[in-house]
Amino acid sequence: MTQTAHWFFWLFVILYFLHLAIETGLDVLNLNYLKKHRDKIPELFQNVFSFEEYQKSIEYTQTKLRFHWIQQAFSVVVIWLMILGQFFGWMDRFVANYLPEGTLIHQIAYPLAIAVVFYLLSLPFNIYFQFVIEERFGFNKTTAKTYITDQIKTILISLALGIPLLAILFKLVESLGSYWWIAGWGVVLLFQLFFTALFPVIFVPLFYKLTPLSEGVLKERLIELAKKLKFRMSGIYTIDSSKRSTHSNAFFAGIGKAKRIVLFDTLVNNLTISEIVCVIGHEMGHNKLHHVLKNLLLGAVTSFVGFFILSKVLMWPPFFNAFGISNPSAHTGLVLFALFSGVFTFPLNPLMKWLSRKYEYESDQFSAKVTCEPQCMTSSLVKLSKDNLANLTPHPWYSFYHYSHPTTTERAEALKSVANSLH
Repeated sequence: MTQTAHWFFWLFVILYFLHLAIETGLDVLNLNYLKKHRDKIPELFQNVFSFEEYQKSIEYTQTKLRFHWIQQAFSVVVIWLMILGQFFGWMDRFVANYLPEGTLIHQIAYPLAIAVVFYLLSLPFNIYFQFVIEERFGFNKTTAKTYITDQIKTILISLALGIPLLAILFKLVESLGSYWWIAGWGVVLLFQLFFTALFPVIFVPLFYKLTPLSEGVLKERLIELAKKLKFRMSGIYTIDSSKRSTHSNAFFAGIGKAKRIVLFDTLVNNLTISEIVCVIGHEMGHNKLHHVLKNLLLGAVTSFVGFFILSKVLMWPPFFNAFGISNPSAHTGLVLFALFSGVFTFPLNPLMKWLSRKYEYESDQFSAKVTCEPQCMTSSLVKLSKDNLANLTPHPWYSFYHYSHPTTTERAEALKSVANSLH
């Protein structure tokens, strides 16, 4: 059967371009909505944003959107040249010319070769975004040396984790037959937990300098909050993020008692102590409200389903034929599934984003209640919007589809109910 003769190929085509049309349509809506509201600063931000800063935030959103269109157009052309030109099958034969065909080293080398191709294709766009767009809007502080060093470290980490994982998965396919996917799912979960546990201890220090938060009022209040909530952690740290970017953020990393609070130095410099406490209270809320556990369980369920589907398509020749591969194999199937399964699952994205926004609302209210400072929670969100030049007026459909966090205006409105309950 030819590549284009099977119904599966045409289903993929329809869903691919439907996805593209929906996202492009939402982009246009968002751009027009932005222009419509550009003459007046939203009320919530009027005492924080100057008119010039508001215009800068609009220009930043517009610039990123137009850059995304160029990158997306390039991606569409490349992907379809690869599919119709049977690139994925050609690459498999190319690798087999230099490595023993069908051996473990061949199986591992194929996804690595595909990864190298996509990395090189995306690299010019990443460099342009970092050193042109981010530079233009005052965010970039990364030097060429730091960027190159970061890239090398990222590649080495990816190889150190990816090669053993691929080797185990391919060995499971070979040795366990039709039930390999259950063991494969378990192995991936263990790798994810391993990475999560070691992330703050090993991986973050490879890129940033972690410094224990200095003694003072901020540290005292954060420790007091942690004790009040019975929140176990191994320490509070700052990282020198300002050496790479002026964007602000904070996060928790690690599992169990090894959890660390990590503050960007830009956050510490730009927010008041009460505002930082509210931000950390929000992050603690995710843990105390079991959002982290729920996300882990949801991720485990979805990956279980994903591995089951992968096990089926690996035995289904039309899946391979649709992408120009005449000789089905585990290594080519794994790559194709990783690259293109999102085309079939994109209708679920808004549901996942909605769930994420629900958790953000709950954590906002948790922080406001335990700190008794809902206004500080709101003011921290407003300042972070300014520091990151956030889009203050996204189209409601755009934010519904794309945003994992509610807009700052929506979050501020929801926090009013907490403020009223405390009075």
